Amino acid sequence: MMLNWEELYHMQYELDSFIEKENNLSGKDLLREKLLALSVEAGELANETRCFKFWSRKGPSEKSVILEEYVDGIHFLLSIGLEKDFRFSDSAAEEGSQSLTDLFIAYNTSISEFERDQTKDHYIQMWRVYLAIGEKLSFSAQDTIEAYIQKNKVNVERQKNEY
Repeated sequence: MMLNWEELYHMQYELDSFIEKENNLSGKDLLREKLLALSVEAGELANETRCFKFWSRKGPSEKSVILEEYVDGIHFLLSIGLEKDFRFSDSAAEEGSQSLTDLFIAYNTSISEFERDQTKDHYIQMWRVYLAIGEKLSFSAQDTIEAYIQKNKVNVERQKNEY
């Protein structure tokens, strides 16, 4: 999955700056809130895929709904990178043939590991597992970029309308 990371980081920087200015958050450490948001967004994504709902016969949500949830996680991964001055510029996803459920568990583990030890290596690991989730969901780089740009516009409008 090849993404134009600098463009996405720039768009996220603009959104984060706007949010911080409008909500008097400039200079505040928001990392813990962003990490919790990252975990919550992962849960919302897993819920839409229904990969763990072994007791249910209902299938996953529509691909567009799942993609929108997926890019919500990208917003927070980018935002955390901006806060820590880390950048992810690779395209390598976590290797392996893990199930979607296993990937979500690995992703939650990677978030916890980053929270405990906020290194660039742990940041990159969060990205790699998240990209593996995207690959497992069959999202192309183009799908992801277009959905991110669209959701970013929605988020900017929400902020302007006091979301």
